[in-house]
Amino acid sequence: MARYGRSEESLKIMPAVTVVVADTDAEAVEKAQYIREQQVSGPTAIVLAELLWGRDLSGYDPDGPLPAEDPVVGSTVTQGRVGYNDPGPIVAGWRAQAEANGWSLRQTVINQQNRQTFIGSPATVAEAINRHMQEDAADGFVLVPHLTPGGLDDFVDRVVPLLRERGVFRSEYAGTTLRSHLGVTA
Repeated sequence: MARYGRSEESLKIMPAVTVVVADTDAEAVEKAQYIREQQVSGPTAIVLAELLWGRDLSGYDPDGPLPAEDPVVGSTVTQGRVGYNDPGPIVAGWRAQAEANGWSLRQTVINQQNRQTFIGSPATVAEAINRHMQEDAADGFVLVPHLTPGGLDDFVDRVVPLLRERGVFRSEYAGTTLRSHLGVTA
């Protein structure tokens, strides 16, 4: 930031996260897996795999093995924010994980699409968020519900009070805009 004439405090990092909360960590892991399974149907798994393979895979059973064909080289695949012209290494990784875990095509896609960031009991989730804040890993988070409406109810009701106790979630705001809440003026 200094190289561009700005203070370190002028950069705010607020990653998008999802949260799955349950009474225990084990129940939260089960709930997170259930949510992922509901979000990726068989047809959705095929479409997502087609993006990686660069070819029509509609003849494949989503509950069967991964396609044996190699992906089309030269088709651009985006993973995160990075584009690849050769999806071969990504497919190789998928195949290795599918073989190691006995996953079907759909199960592999589900496990590659894992975007749930904080999973656990209210105390576990609050502690993980607090740790990120204390270590300056983030200035806040944009919560993305896995279900609407109601996808953030457990977080608001069960985690926010714990975050307030730890002093990392405000009870009152001085300004009227997100910029003012973040202390960003320019």
